[in-house]
Amino acid sequence: MQLSQQKTFKMRKASVIISLAILAFGSVVVNSQESSSPNTYTQSVKREVLASGYPTQDQKQILELVRYTIAPITKLPTHTHPGMQIERVEAGTLTYTVVQGEAKVTKANGTQFILQKGKTIQLTVGDSLVEPAAMVHYAENQTNKPVILLSASLFNANQPKAIVTFSRP
Repeated sequence: MQLSQQKTFKMRKASVIISLAILAFGSVVVNSQESSSPNTYTQSVKREVLASGYPTQDQKQILELVRYTIAPITKLPTHTHPGMQIERVEAGTLTYTVVQGEAKVTKANGTQFILQKGKTIQLTVGDSLVEPAAMVHYAENQTNKPVILLSASLFNANQPKAIVTFSRP
């Protein structure tokens, strides 16, 4: 493959990954201004940053508190995150599947366990989970009511919040 073809391929690949990541998590609230675009995921998932900051002077990581609102009958693409994310279900029922890796789940009654690769769970109000960096997963709202998640994340600041992958079980 010629150098110009390699550059074109890499640029297309990067463009697809970034576009899908944006689509996966809908409109992002930045500096208290909401932006959106007319596509399925933007209309189905709202990502609202409630607070954010950089833990160190070098600003290599960003700490965020986010509220996700996932519309009824919405399936998120398979993806990873560039750091750790902790989530708690505030409303609704989320169907959550680990594709690669594992997630720590804490049910509302205090029961804790590890959700292994290939396993799916229904998360309801009060349930929480810890997603380590690079764990591959996807989620669905299979109900007729919105799902609301509160999420705290510590991500690499120079990467997208979600990186879409193309693997499904």
